[in-house]
Amino acid sequence: MLLGIDVGGTFTDAVVVADKQILTQAKVPTNHGDVLQSILAALDKVLLDGVAQSVQRVVISSTIVTNALTENKIEPVFLAVMTGPGMNVKGKFPVKPYFVSGYVDHRGKITAQIDWTKHRDLLAAKGNGVCAASGKFAVRQPQNEYLLEHELRKCGYTKVFLGSELSGELNFVRRTNSAYFAAAVYKVFDKFCQKVKLAMANRCITAPIHILKADGGTLPLDVALEQPVEAVFTGPAASVLGIEALAAPKVNSISLDVGGTTTDIAFWEKGLPLMAKRGASINGYPTAVRAFHMRSIGIGGDSRITKLADSYQVGPEREGAAAAIGGSVATLSDALIVAGYVCFGDERKAWQAIAQLGGEPAVEARKIVASAVAQITATIKEMLAEWAKQPVYTVDDVIRGTEFEPDQLIGVGGGSLGLVRAVGEAMNLPVEIPQGAMVANAIGAALARPTLSAGLRADTTDGYYIIPESGKRERLPSGFSQRVAEKLLADWLRKQAVDWQLPDQEVELISCEHFRTIHSYYDTGDIFNLRMQLKPGILHKISGREVEL
Repeated sequence: MLLGIDVGGTFTDAVVVADKQILTQAKVPTNHGDVLQSILAALDKVLLDGVAQSVQRVVISSTIVTNALTENKIEPVFLAVMTGPGMNVKGKFPVKPYFVSGYVDHRGKITAQIDWTKHRDLLAAKGNGVCAASGKFAVRQPQNEYLLEHELRKCGYTKVFLGSELSGELNFVRRTNSAYFAAAVYKVFDKFCQKVKLAMANRCITAPIHILKADGGTLPLDVALEQPVEAVFTGPAASVLGIEALAAPKVNSISLDVGGTTTDIAFWEKGLPLMAKRGASINGYPTAVRAFHMRSIGIGGDSRITKLADSYQVGPEREGAAAAIGGSVATLSDALIVAGYVCFGDERKAWQAIAQLGGEPAVEARKIVASAVAQITATIKEMLAEWAKQPVYTVDDVIRGTEFEPDQLIGVGGGSLGLVRAVGEAMNLPVEIPQGAMVANAIGAALARPTLSAGLRADTTDGYYIIPESGKRERLPSGFSQRVAEKLLADWLRKQAVDWQLPDQEVELISCEHFRTIHSYYDTGDIFNLRMQLKPGILHKISGREVEL
């Protein structure tokens, strides 16, 4: 049996899957003051007699981290960088970094040690909590990063995220931003993980606990704590996998997962979700996080409504439950009820809440919905333009171009029925709401395949290779080639999979770069850069069924 749990801003969903069927499912309100009780309430509805002891794996997804970033409810963290010469990073990072001396060249040689006499202010400072550090070309030689981490810990920082350990990718800016956001969400994510562990223990579930990754794979909970930036997109990734399991689209589609706080948008082509080709963006900053081509915006059923001069601002803050189901003020859900897009709860209370905003309720409700729809469609247009600008990689891309033209919308999530319908009208596209859409995220989490990715860089001139995620630098074996490099990396991934109790599965090559090195007009060797992973996705498809609120 597989247990999937999705902790959203409004509802916490849970499903138990057995023999490729949904055995039980539940949806309960999320208590932000006590997430543990929300998880326990969902578990109590799906754990029939004997189920807890039969669960083989638990996978958790949540929008809690995403929502914290969307609502800007995180504290900035200290960021130290080693940029070396010739690079202007102004405006490239979420905060102004502290610049540290020391430099590694493009081949992984330390050309300048850190000059600590220039950083007496840093050594004398009193750090607290979590911070991030990153150096250019550190994936090829991380020693300076390790030395900086050692000094930062002596200053009082209890947790230091290093760019080279979060990604083997060469892009310094993306790697640095990944380290920063990992540090920024660590406390929120760690607190959430402790609640999850306690909930499982309270209900006598001893199965391995995994967290869903941004690319649709999973990681053991303790491993995920070392890579918390992955948790930023775990909720959105769950909706993508849920759609793939329930009703993978046969035509080009845009999916919208409408929760209480956010709407997650993803693109689909030939029945599969499109991947971000260079890594995900968080709050407008590029990262090295492998993820679906998707975007989360601060609009959901519980979004706050702010009246402007002649229009409305919807979100990004979450107001709370809709007035129709006991809330104190109007939310987007109430406007959707009054505008006739959805029907639930006490409609009279929804009308009263909208009326308090002034004007004719039906007219004002349509303005509110139109404002939300305008923000969503504007984001979709930005995503379409972003995709069209992607680099051309194949002959087919050259012939047909990279433009994406959607043929339909797919809606999942508790608030999807009304809002996605309104977006469909604005875009003149048909809308599909698959059966089981209300708990699609929990279904996606339960059926996600475990995964793990890593990179390898080899320089035959110097005679070494490094797998940055392992932190080890090894001599090249005799007869080295790309095929040997792929085998070395695949073997390391499989060994890690065994160590982390992940099931055996296919290893895929994500990227490969090969360069010849030349000195004095002569070829002197080769440089290989590879990246591979245990292939993510769903274990199998499943038939959904409706769930009562």
